[in-house]
Amino acid sequence: IAKAAAAASAFINPGPYEQAPQDLKRLVMLDTHDGFRCDINKQLSPYMAVVHSFWLGTNMIPDGRKRTYTWLTQVADETSLYMARVDPEKLSVDGRIHKAILGGVAMAKLQIGVSQDGQADQCLLDVDVNGPSWSANMKYGSMGGGLVYGCAFHQGITPKLSMG
Repeated sequence: IAKAAAAASAFINPGPYEQAPQDLKRLVMLDTHDGFRCDINKQLSPYMAVVHSFWLGTNMIPDGRKRTYTWLTQVADETSLYMARVDPEKLSVDGRIHKAILGGVAMAKLQIGVSQDGQADQCLLDVDVNGPSWSANMKYGSMGGGLVYGCAFHQGITPKLSMG
């Protein structure tokens, strides 16, 4: 058993299970849009940035609007990220907090979204824990009035194969 455990830890951490298909998505799903889109970024300090995002004449907004404006601000350092996005037309606010815990072994993520109508409100807490050849995720929260909970485990089996 000790020999197998030593061999297993020689493999790299495959990353979170939810992000496993990201490389493929980057190839087959291009970032395309119709209409006019403009993102204005301003770095206010080494740790803080603000983004104004305009989207005009599009059919890609899920609620049927043809234009949108959002304001986003984020503060980040080596161990944490704080982000807030405001949509003044839809009267919604989204926020995220990502914080490294347990000396960087785990990452806690809190997502909150509130809107005037309350239909798509959410509060979701994730904890990602990483080992030398594995990752685990635990999730709990509420999305659209229903409870969300789950867990995932992703293990590197060989240098080119992982299972979860």
